[in-house]
Amino acid sequence: MDTTTFTLSKIRCIPMVKLYTQSQAPKLIQALKDSGVRAVNVSQQGGDGPALLKILSKEETLLVGAGNVQTYEQAERAIHAGAAFIFSPLFDERMIELCHNRCVPIYPVTTQANLAVLHQLKVLGCYPVEELGGLSFIDRMAAEGDFSFFVAGHIDESMMNHYLNHPHVLGMTGSWMFKDADNWKAVTDALIRTKQYWLS
Repeated sequence: MDTTTFTLSKIRCIPMVKLYTQSQAPKLIQALKDSGVRAVNVSQQGGDGPALLKILSKEETLLVGAGNVQTYEQAERAIHAGAAFIFSPLFDERMIELCHNRCVPIYPVTTQANLAVLHQLKVLGCYPVEELGGLSFIDRMAAEGDFSFFVAGHIDESMMNHYLNHPHVLGMTGSWMFKDADNWKAVTDALIRTKQYWLS
């Protein structure tokens, strides 16, 4: 397991930033620092996603990745902006090759174990996890290829233990900690709660 994936597997709950803009970056960074959160995933589907990723990736205390990456060009741009890892809801072979060549771990989604094996992937994304079949899907895929997973997709705080207690789930990424987006105290408090899932 590469160093980045190992670190994420210890942090386990990786906040996903979707709605914030560049102008909110200083407050977001402060909330992340105040909470002691060490990793964050920035969606590349929002208008300010690429720019926000670039800003956050300059923070030495943060491991910053790109989320919801859907094209080769988005992956290339995210890596150039400093993304340390890539979450993709697709299985794009060119994107996977790019990430391998740049030594950036990618966690793509596939329902075909043979494809993941072909591309020498041992850690996959599972999004949207409930629609794919939840833990039953994870069990089936793990039986076919001994994969581990980062899960995502409408997982709220009450569902965290359900997934993180499973032996083939390394972690999750989601945005429940930002539901009170403009209430920075509430955001900080929610970010602090993610630390209860950390492994020593």
